[in-house]
Amino acid sequence: MKTAVTGGIAEGKSTVLAILGELGYKTLSADIVAREVFLDPLVNALLAGIAGQSPPIEPAVLRQVLAGDASARHAVNRVMHPRITDRILRSDAEFIEIPLLIETCLQGSVDCVWVVTCGVKEQLRRLEVRYGNSAEGRLLLNTQLPTEAKIPFADEVLRTNGPLESVRRDISTALSRRSNIG
Repeated sequence: MKTAVTGGIAEGKSTVLAILGELGYKTLSADIVAREVFLDPLVNALLAGIAGQSPPIEPAVLRQVLAGDASARHAVNRVMHPRITDRILRSDAEFIEIPLLIETCLQGSVDCVWVVTCGVKEQLRRLEVRYGNSAEGRLLLNTQLPTEAKIPFADEVLRTNGPLESVRRDISTALSRRSNIG
């Protein structure tokens, strides 16, 4: 049974995936797959061209371009998403972290959807810690589908704004329900 773990940036998806890995489940992160695809010299050259830069392009430079240019964002998605999706769908992982699951309409490719959320206030706090300022975090949030829009697709909603032990308990409960489905 394949379960997608989705949600917005800095909401705790990687934490949930790490806990599942500790419990012995086979996991895969679309973010890691995306980094691997990004580093492919051909893909990187295509992305640099979209951004009007010389290859190789750095992720931070590309993020800045994408934040202000919707057509560039769509062009980058046309390059990246098919390659990432192909690797994800060929994977034998039981739990796959897919931040853009709903945006790319991949929810039908998995058996179960878990949405991870910590709430916007905590999400912004985490982004400020990650990037050193809230402006970049707000830019990133403005380019993403809000997590609230993903919740109607969820078989489970995991909240990560509490203590780690609470997250572990919620995962355990979700795993129990998942085993009853599969």
